[in-house]
Amino acid sequence: MPSILNACAAALAGLAGLAAAPAVTAQTMDREVAQVCKNVVGVAPGEKHFAACTQSLADSLRSLAQGRGLAIARRACLAQGLQPNTGALAECELTAPRAEVLPVGGLADATPIPGGGHPYFMISRDTAFQRMQLACARLGFDPAQGAFGGCVADLKSALARASEPSM
Repeated sequence: MPSILNACAAALAGLAGLAAAPAVTAQTMDREVAQVCKNVVGVAPGEKHFAACTQSLADSLRSLAQGRGLAIARRACLAQGLQPNTGALAECELTAPRAEVLPVGGLADATPIPGGGHPYFMISRDTAFQRMQLACARLGFDPAQGAFGGCVADLKSALARASEPSM
């Protein structure tokens, strides 16, 4: 039991190092999400599609942040010599505080928007899908990771639901 406590204490110390990283506020992330929905996806504030876009991307970012926090806790526990697939590692990961690590703000905007300045409703489905992919990439989702595909799929579903007449 003392080794588990030592490992957890070390994980806490490792997480304390996160304080040195630049903090991104929820307000900053909300602004960035709104900017991406407006400028990349092509939906306007006040539309139900804009609300669906911002909600979907914000949820995806929260999930990404939680996953990054768990990964940091895992690395800290492994650094203490705990072995994968053991109860000691699992307990260390579960008891370590989970900092939500958001991408460090600052949207990239070097890539031209597919379909130019046309609104979402005036572009093809293929172009809309390219915009959804670009929206997730601009918010820091790595196309080589599964979270990117989830972000795109969730955004596509949210926008499709917003298009249903019952909404």
